[in-house]
Amino acid sequence: MPDISVGLNCPTCGGAISIAEGENAVNCPYCSSVLFVEGDQGVTTIAFKNKVARDSAMTSTQSWWRRGLKARDLPKTGKVIETYPIYLPFWRTSTRVAGWICGYEERRHTDQKGNVKVERIPKESMVLQDYSYSEIACDPGDLGIRSLRNLVGESSFADFEMIPTFEATTSKDDAVVHAKTDAVSKARSSARVPHVTFERLHVFPRALTMIYYPVWVVRYNYRDRMYMDTVDGITGQVLSGRAPGDPLFQSLAVTGGSSLGGLIAAGSIIYGSSADDWRIGLAGLAVGLVVLFLAYRFFRHGSERIEGEFKDKKATMAQTLKQVQGVAKQLEGLR
Repeated sequence: MPDISVGLNCPTCGGAISIAEGENAVNCPYCSSVLFVEGDQGVTTIAFKNKVARDSAMTSTQSWWRRGLKARDLPKTGKVIETYPIYLPFWRTSTRVAGWICGYEERRHTDQKGNVKVERIPKESMVLQDYSYSEIACDPGDLGIRSLRNLVGESSFADFEMIPTFEATTSKDDAVVHAKTDAVSKARSSARVPHVTFERLHVFPRALTMIYYPVWVVRYNYRDRMYMDTVDGITGQVLSGRAPGDPLFQSLAVTGGSSLGGLIAAGSIIYGSSADDWRIGLAGLAVGLVVLFLAYRFFRHGSERIEGEFKDKKATMAQTLKQVQGVAKQLEGLR
């Protein structure tokens, strides 16, 4: 993840200088003055410049309408009602993790008699890595944006009373705690030690920045219903949004999913019976039920397409995974 460079003017000679995120001292290359930069309560506050014009934001939205399983007539029927820019506050934390993770991995070997032997292979991994973490510093409501995806762009100090911003409502201390937790989780994942027996990790927060990021909000109408999406003010990409689904795709999903799931389940059961291997039949039945379940979920929720970091979307996905796992456990119990 690239560091943020903030543009400044030297108060002595007026020359243009830049300072990297996390630093608080810089030498002016023109007059050699030593400058000290301090943010609000130890937090550097910067804003990225909005690089996307209103027309470009609308064009990105209209291109987004044509992608995915959205209503086929959305590009022709959809009508943009309003488009306006806002600045969203994000906490951006740079954290270093150092330490050791020790443990083992298991390898299973089957001999000619079918006996399974489990071998434990010791593993030791040193961790010394910097991690970047970001989270929104306010309640995003229905915007569907909760983390910062882009850190490349022109940034500068700005008069935040002159730009439309959401007020930061979360604590910087909570952001640091969340960043530490995220960094430790990523460090454990990168160590690739399946079974941990010893762990000693030290976490060092290096820099904390409040970033005001430009986002275009586009509201549009489709068949007398209001929808909304957001466009990145630097990259021009659609970050999140809700769009109408298409009844044809719903019908095809439930029809095709039912047919495919039934064929997989029935075929596996027949093949397993002829091969005298009940495990093949159970595996095929499980796959068929999962296909049927996913087709039903798409049919049920396909009337609206949702993209972005929405809470209800995450809850739906978590519920779906939980239900699929429940079906798999039930089949496992039949053995």
